[in-house]
Amino acid sequence: MLIIHSVRKLLNTSRVEAALYITEPNQSQYLHGWYARLLPSGFAGKMMVMYVHEPSLMCIVCKGKTIQGTWDNFLERLEALLKRFNFPNAFIKNELLQAEGYVISKTNSRSMLSFMNQMVFDLEYNCMKSEDFAAIPLDWMEEQMMDRPYQQGKKQYEFRTPLQYWQQAIGLVAR
Repeated sequence: MLIIHSVRKLLNTSRVEAALYITEPNQSQYLHGWYARLLPSGFAGKMMVMYVHEPSLMCIVCKGKTIQGTWDNFLERLEALLKRFNFPNAFIKNELLQAEGYVISKTNSRSMLSFMNQMVFDLEYNCMKSEDFAAIPLDWMEEQMMDRPYQQGKKQYEFRTPLQYWQQAIGLVAR
């Protein structure tokens, strides 16, 4: 079960209510906590949903306007991203088995919202460089986000990429 912390606008667009109480995630599950928000594409009437994993800041982008409408695509894109970065097959299988559904809650971390706002700037810029909505390079954008450094900790010189997080957390070998 995944926990999706959604911003208010995405909750309204998805026409869902946030759960008041959420159970603890399984301790063997790494990919249980996600933040989600709408991402403008730069094309009229076309939106995307951006999912960001907490704490690694791994980013998955799906075309669509609602959580329900992008859920299956999210799982497919998550699996594809993990494979592109050579995550162990046992890890991928275990995480996807535990992602059989989701619970939606409100966002509760201002720092995660800040990271997401930084990502939106880069992603929206890359979307606007595309000729049309269908040509937006989602795989490439997700790969760029895996190598983007984010400030971690209170010191100004402590930066880490999502890829570096996974190298430390599970011993991922860089591709």
